[in-house]
Parts: sequence; C-alpha cells; structure tokens
Amino acid sequence: MNRRYEEPPLEEAIFELFVRPAGPWTPTAAEQLAKSLPSYSGKRDDLEDINVLLGIGPGRSIAQGVEPGARRTRLWNLDQSRAVQFGVEMCTFNVRKPYGHFEDHLPAIRELFGAYLSATKPQRLGWVGQRYLNIVQLPVDAPPSNYFELFPRFPTGLPEPHRPFAVQVETARFAQGTTVVNLALLKLGAEAAVYTIDVYARSDDTVPLTVDDLLAWQQRAHESIRQSFELTITAAARRLFKEVPCSCGSHYS
Repeated sequence: MNRRYEEPPLEEAIFELFVRPAGPWTPTAAEQLAKSLPSYSGKRDDLEDINVLLGIGPGRSIAQGVEPGARRTRLWNLDQSRAVQFGVEMCTFNVRKPYGHFEDHLPAIRELFGAYLSATKPQRLGWVGQRYLNIVQLPVDAPPSNYFELFPRFPTGLPEPHRPFAVQVETARFAQGTTVVNLALLKLGAEAAVYTIDVYARSDDTVPLTVDDLLAWQQRAHESIRQSFELTITAAARRLFKEVPCSCGSHYS
C-alpha cells in the first residue's frame, strides 16, 4: 500500500553518483560543468575535504598531520531548496523542502548525471546511491517503541524511554543494490525527543555508466527506500505524520 502524509518527516533527499575518475579535477572542468547547469545560479560553495593523519609507533607519542583532500563545488538554486555538488569522483543532487514527488526530480537528476558524465568521461562506476534523511520529533513522555518498529528492546534496568542509541539494519535487496535503515536519537530536549531515520540505498559496481541505466537504478532504489521507510514506522507514527488515505503514492513518490 502506498501512503501519503500531510506532515512527512523528510528533511532532505540526496541522489548521488560516484565514479573512478579518468583524470585530474581542474578549475576549468568545474567551470565548464557549472555553465552547463544554469538552473543553479544562487549561492556557490567551493569546498575542500581535509584529511587528518595519525601515526602511532612503539614508544612514541602520536604524530598528527593534516593534508588537503578532494575539491568539490556546490551550486544552489535561488531559494536554496535544491543543490548540485560535483568533484573528480562524485556528483550529487540534493533536495530540501518542499520535496514534492520523486518523479518531479527525475529531469534534474538526468540533467546532472548527463552533464557530469559528458564533462568527466569517467573510467568506470564506483557506485550510485539514493538517501532519504528524516527528522522525527516525539513527545518526551511517549516510549519511542510506540513509533518505531526497529527500536531495540532495552533491559528493564534502563527505565528512561529516550536514551542515546543507534541501530543499522539492512532492510532490502533489489536488482544491483541494497537498502539500509539507520535509526538514532539525535537530541533530547525538554519538550521533544528528536530521532533520525536515515534510509540509504547503494548500488554494486555493475550498473552501466549510461544516464538511462543510472536513472533506472534510481527508480528501483526509490521503491526500495519507500518500502524500507514504511517497515520502520508504526501506525502511531503514521498518525503523527498525519497520513492521508490515498492510493496515489507516498511523500516519497
């Protein structure tokens, strides 16, 4: 059964592509790719990962160093509800609220993946992924097990209903991919306990590096993520998200 919610907990959806690069990443490549994506004319961030190195030897103190990592560029649309990121090994399409429907984003994913493959001509696929990050606020006086099917059973000596924890479960396997749900307490306040439901689908390395094949995988992954999310929550959570009786799809559809 497909479901729709008036107040879905979805915070961000991410559609990603990782590759084995054919050559180095240059400022010229970044500029050319940015020009081919005119919808993202808002804020621009030029980012660089930092790698922290630790060396430990017998009878010696810890040696620590820092070296620059991969460079990437992030471009936002004007209202900062959509973004693209790209670098030598990756590109992503990020969707913030308002989410809309999965089908709404297929043209943007196609545009990004097509432009990235054309500009970089990678050697082979690393993986393709799809991630849905949900933020759920629960009443502090309600047991979280009322809302989450995956919530672990704690010993009776731990009476507090909300305590720091994290659980990861593989919930599905599908053609050329698997889906994992990560459930964790994010923070506990005086009025609400905030949890994350992080649902992530990742491919193996057999998906052909063509836009059509990558989009077909994203569609299979989306159905797996939708089912995995529904497996994670209870009827009480659906009432919290204000489920609307409908056969036309979920807030993930």
